[in-house]
Amino acid sequence: MLNTILDRLKTIFSIDLRSLALFRVGLAVMIIADLISRARDLSAFYTDTGVLSRTESIANSHFLQVSLYWISGNQWIIGGLFAFAGLVALLLGLGYRTRLMAILSWILLLSLQNRNPFFLAGSDNLLLVLSFWAMFLPIHAQWSIDAALNKHVQRDCNKPAAVDNKYFSIVSVAALLQVAYLYFFTAILKTGDPWRVTMDAAYYAVHLDQFATLFGLWIRDFPILLTIGTYFVWWLEILMPFLVFSPIYHVPLRLLAIALLVMMHGAFFLSLKIGLFPFIDFLSLTLFLPAAFWGWINRQVRSDARDKVVIYFDRDCGFCRKTCLILRTFLLPTSTPILVAQDTPSIYAIMERENSWVVKDHQGNTHIHWEALQYLFTLSPVFKPLGWLMGRPSLLRGGNRIYKWIALNRGRMGDLSERFLPYRKLDTNLGWAGTLAAAYSLYVVTSINISGIDQWSISKPQHVALTEKVLRLDQKWNMFAPYPLTLSMIPVIPGKLRDGTEVDVYQMQMTPPTWDYPEILPYDYKNYRWRKYLGRVQSSDNNRIRSGYGGYLCRQWNSRDIPKDEQLATFEIHFKMLRTLPNYAKREARTQRVWIHWCFEEFAQK
Repeated sequence: MLNTILDRLKTIFSIDLRSLALFRVGLAVMIIADLISRARDLSAFYTDTGVLSRTESIANSHFLQVSLYWISGNQWIIGGLFAFAGLVALLLGLGYRTRLMAILSWILLLSLQNRNPFFLAGSDNLLLVLSFWAMFLPIHAQWSIDAALNKHVQRDCNKPAAVDNKYFSIVSVAALLQVAYLYFFTAILKTGDPWRVTMDAAYYAVHLDQFATLFGLWIRDFPILLTIGTYFVWWLEILMPFLVFSPIYHVPLRLLAIALLVMMHGAFFLSLKIGLFPFIDFLSLTLFLPAAFWGWINRQVRSDARDKVVIYFDRDCGFCRKTCLILRTFLLPTSTPILVAQDTPSIYAIMERENSWVVKDHQGNTHIHWEALQYLFTLSPVFKPLGWLMGRPSLLRGGNRIYKWIALNRGRMGDLSERFLPYRKLDTNLGWAGTLAAAYSLYVVTSINISGIDQWSISKPQHVALTEKVLRLDQKWNMFAPYPLTLSMIPVIPGKLRDGTEVDVYQMQMTPPTWDYPEILPYDYKNYRWRKYLGRVQSSDNNRIRSGYGGYLCRQWNSRDIPKDEQLATFEIHFKMLRTLPNYAKREARTQRVWIHWCFEEFAQK
């Protein structure tokens, strides 16, 4: 009986190693996309001349929080850290020294969020939390450079790896529960009438002008669809853990839940401008993909062309051997033979004549040089478009030149591969210290989520609160909870120059600002991070945010090469707002002033 229960738990809380590999690649892509998104406002958000200097950032942080971005306020150094973080994420995606890259990625992302927390959203919290759990998971066990150069193939390229794709441990339990918490607790937090009584939460969401896309504006005219959408979102979120962890009909119910959640996030993406959030949610769901899904994928991509290809390499070229192993890992079935060319006289003759490796296809044709590499890429269902591109005449000529240079420098490439691409033992065992850390982290995130439910009146232990702050394991999944926002708004910032001319500071224009409420509001915000930050400026009681933004606007205007009379002297920060009313009632715009700022002491209010 006990063994039966344990086997069932293993089935429910195991993660397929191929799902972990997909998760690793998706995590790397999301980190790089996040860096690109942030880099557009690198100077504004991360340098000393931006909205939050390092001094203010440190003063705003817990004394145990750290950030590598505090080492400098210089734009070029910060840009260098961004580039380094992108390189680490790329190596993470390739699975090169994966655990080290996962740790570095988490530290760099943690540092980035500690540098300026004033515009962080739920997507930022989720990405950091997923990066945290990635450090503990064996995300390197499949489709990685680490897996390709597993020490067990050092002597025999074709020795099958004794790897069970089913991974079960306290870490797999923790990672799956973490994702389930995201959905379950956000539903619990949605206590407002729009979610529980009137069922018009979707109506209010798409009427937030600063969030709504063009599709969101269009769907406003279909109240029945919005009501159905409200029911769909709340019930799916509350039922999600029961569907994915069901002990009966486990695989069908899990696949059904994943499909419904993908539909939900797809609807969010079409209707609302919420940055990377839907894609990071897609990423989290990859952890739930069962072995049956990968079995179906394998059946779809099987073909003689893929199953019967053979790769031949030069016995005396260690670099060539490792390259073949890596290519097989990413492009071909693991059963693809990798053979020594010298053992087959006809193949060896081609290698000697052409100074090239040899790939034999399922029809017995041979491929050499760059064209052989291009052919292998065309066999991959993922990289086939890249293979087609590699075969274009201009790239084919350039690729052959690159190949010939590498062939003439095998010795040097071999030395580099010995140093940077050594064979390593592929170990999926976390060890007792890592297991204890993962178990404690699961306890912490569970406590955070439970104590975050106000109606349950459960206090958060002090050691849990401290761990949450230091590691930024924020778990308040309260987007559109307890009810959706109802206030649409746009900043209006009139200013005066030294000579008394009125200007538009928000748009950085010499003309007076317009006070008309725009028809399509989202396009008046630079991006969703500025929208979040300006929302903090409007709503926050922390004047440090408003003062920081005011100082930034002064520097932006006055750092230009302009006459002294055209320097910005004072300005006021206003917000033009519309509150959404029930049942499509007409909205009336109102204006709220939140801040007065002066750029020079001589203009300070007396």
